[in-house]
Amino acid sequence: MKKATQSRLLKAGMAALLIAPTFAFAHNYNYLEGGYVHRDQAGTDDGFRVNGSFDVLSPIAVFGEYDDVGHFGQLSLGGLWHTPLTNTLDLNLGASYEHYDWRHGGDDSGFGLRGGVRWMVPNLPLELDPGVRYVNLGHGHDDTSARLGALYRLTDALDVQAAVQAGDDDRVEAGLRYNFGPRLTGR
Repeated sequence: MKKATQSRLLKAGMAALLIAPTFAFAHNYNYLEGGYVHRDQAGTDDGFRVNGSFDVLSPIAVFGEYDDVGHFGQLSLGGLWHTPLTNTLDLNLGASYEHYDWRHGGDDSGFGLRGGVRWMVPNLPLELDPGVRYVNLGHGHDDTSARLGALYRLTDALDVQAAVQAGDDDRVEAGLRYNFGPRLTGR
């Protein structure tokens, strides 16, 4: 009985290793993006943002994001763990170092947590990215927000990017994403 169970587990493990590469490139985590941002945190203002991600060793990616809205800037640097759930749906969880700069009120640093999914809409060149973000700067300052991002494919390498975030950190974003590396077939 014990030998039969070990054999089944070994076969199941080998099957998972053979199937896993078919999901490996469901979503691309190698990109640069940038564009417009409107934030309602620490006063309402418009500005720009740049964001990038690099898949260092799948399923681990590093990311960086910088937002500047004149009187306020935010830098996020972190790591992201991602895994395919299906050939069109990825789960991702991350942690980050956060630095806030209130130009006329000092600065502060802390940590962030994020989680969400990336879902390719069937038969459309559209990806939806719902998620949750949490930032803790200590001293009783913590923000929790829900986020919905979207990517619309223009070419094999270029997407239109947009996002709406609501909660403690309200924002609206629009811009372009340039993707490095392979993309999901049929997207």
